[in-house]
Amino acid sequence: MAEKSPWRTGDDVALTVALGRAGHSWETMLLAQIPDVVQAHSLVDLLVAAEVHVPDVIVVGQDFPRLTDGLSQLRHLGRVVIVGESPWADCPPAQLSVERLRSLLAPQVGDRGQVVAVWGPQGSWGVTSVAIGLARSLCARDRTLLIDANVHVPAIGDALSQPLGGLLQGCLSADRGSPELSVRTDGPLSVMTGVEPRMYPSVHPAALQQVLESARRSYPWVVADTDSAVDAAGDIGLVPDWTSATAVTLREADQVLIVIGESDVALARLWRALPAVAELMAGRATVVVNRCSSPRVTTAKLARRLGDYLPEAAVGWIGDRVTEKSLAPIVAEVARQVTTGAG
Repeated sequence: MAEKSPWRTGDDVALTVALGRAGHSWETMLLAQIPDVVQAHSLVDLLVAAEVHVPDVIVVGQDFPRLTDGLSQLRHLGRVVIVGESPWADCPPAQLSVERLRSLLAPQVGDRGQVVAVWGPQGSWGVTSVAIGLARSLCARDRTLLIDANVHVPAIGDALSQPLGGLLQGCLSADRGSPELSVRTDGPLSVMTGVEPRMYPSVHPAALQQVLESARRSYPWVVADTDSAVDAAGDIGLVPDWTSATAVTLREADQVLIVIGESDVALARLWRALPAVAELMAGRATVVVNRCSSPRVTTAKLARRLGDYLPEAAVGWIGDRVTEKSLAPIVAEVARQVTTGAG
């Protein structure tokens, strides 16, 4: 590996770059503009280069060998810019330039992460599984926090073999005037588990709002699992019942992922709940049909009815199992809504 040298831009600010080489023409173009960068041809070399040289930016193609295996480690070592045409890439090859890299590196005053609430009407299959899968998929893009905001039947802790208490500690610290995020880890994913149901009054609206705000200032992505019951008509600023946490989370979310089944009963429950839920949503929604066997019929039916409440909602579907592959289009849609100014 060659030694790095400063890349001096128009305003004479020196930047350092580590480049993962995979034989693309855009790499040659970039090297022509930035003559002396740290180059690596394998994931191990790139990790070493990032750790030793501490570059300001790590530039790598979306098809770089074993990128998905080491992406979370790379993100801990520096700002990663992924070049490619995929929805999860940061920059298409045709748009790559010194100016584009500078814009991606420029600090944005007041940057706030995106809160994605995952909700489903009563009896929906796989809401928690979709929340976990979405969080893990987003974690491949950037640092992600998964919060169990279901104070009625918390399930994240059981699913990930983590003890309850993270959200409770966060709300108690908010009451003391300084919300702290009490998190555990599941691989690269950060997790804030839920509360014992008997402790739900501690998750009152003001405290939960502070926890969500602190989370979005600390993580680019925040995924919150919620309960099905919600009372939008109630005054969620007063002493809560256990539906208040869902109402607050939906109201504070930038986007809402609605998970439903494809049966007539599931759709009927959605239509009953949707007026109240749509009233709370601050951002766009994506409706996901889980365990969907006839996507064309189901998505068409949904699209016709959703217009009354969520005219901009996207509709997607998942097959028999919630997997990284089946969630890929959903993750891409969530990311697309961010880039097009959702909320």
